[in-house]
Formats: sequence, structure tokens, C-alpha cells
Amino acid sequence: MTLNEILYIIAYCLFLAGAAKSFRDNGSAMAVRIMSAGVALDFLVSILPLLGVSFLKMDLKGSNGVIVAAIMFGFVVWMLFVAALLVRRAGKKRVFHILIGITEIAWFIDFITFLYGIYKFPLR
Repeated sequence: MTLNEILYIIAYCLFLAGAAKSFRDNGSAMAVRIMSAGVALDFLVSILPLLGVSFLKMDLKGSNGVIVAAIMFGFVVWMLFVAALLVRRAGKKRVFHILIGITEIAWFIDFITFLYGIYKFPLR
């Protein structure tokens, strides 16, 4: 398991903890901060290697369609979270909770797809 994968797991767990607190506390500010920390960690682990941070680079010897799809779906996950924050700001807590639930599921699918692309499909 690489450092990236460990950091991605920590990011997702932070998000899940924040989401659980959010469902319990009806979208409290602390829950949003915890979820935001998870999303920010995920974003940084994804973007910093592109900016030259070498210790976060994954030494993949190529790519495949599954990895590319997972990367694109990762952007969708980030946008879902931003949409949830905007809806929360507008005072629509029910829609906020629905979007957080969808984000949880989408992030899980994204992460599993990414791992599947790395370990189960040949890299080109």
C-alpha cells in the first residue's frame, strides 16, 4: 500500500466521520469542518503530485480507461460536496443531507474504481 492510498483512506474516513456527525447534529458547523478537512486532504493528495511534490507521486507505469474514469469521477465527487455546501448555505438541510449521502456513496465507488484500475487492469 502506497502513501497516497493511506492518505486517501484517511481523507475518506475523515469525510465519513464528519458526515456521521452531520446526520446526527443536523449539519453542524463542526461536522462541515471535519468533512471539509477530508475533502481538502483528498484534493491535496491528488493535486500536489501534479505540482511537483515527488514523495506523493504514484509510480505507475502507464494508465488505463478505468483509472481515467476514476480520476474524472473524483472531480464529480468534489463538485457534489461543493454543491452540498451551497445548498446548506441556502438553508436547505434536507437536500444537504441527501447530497452528503450521495457524496459518500460516490466517493466510495470512485476510490474502489481507482484501486481496481491500478491493481486489476493492465496499464498501458
